[in-house]
Amino acid sequence: MKMILPIVIMSCSLSFDALLVLNILYSNRCFRDNRGYNSKKLDKILTKKISAKYEDVIKELISHGYITQIKKKDIKYFISDIPKAIYALDSHGFSVTKGKIRKL
Repeated sequence: MKMILPIVIMSCSLSFDALLVLNILYSNRCFRDNRGYNSKKLDKILTKKISAKYEDVIKELISHGYITQIKKKDIKYFISDIPKAIYALDSHGFSVTKGKIRKL
């Protein structure tokens, strides 16, 4: 018997699966178009962690403006709106850096 998990929409209108993808991109510092994360590698990591289809989660993030696709030999993704991504991750309990901390 296959168990179907409900899709939970968070307060930032992203599903938990989309937040996991965003967290992976954030933790690997994919903030510029020359620092993209390989789509096949991301799919392999998330195969057992997410309940929705990988393509649907990526479409959700692209449609909300969180990530952008880089068309190279292999498709790659990077975070295109960093403040929006940090707010979404921080409001749902993921570990993020709020900014630089300097000693006085």
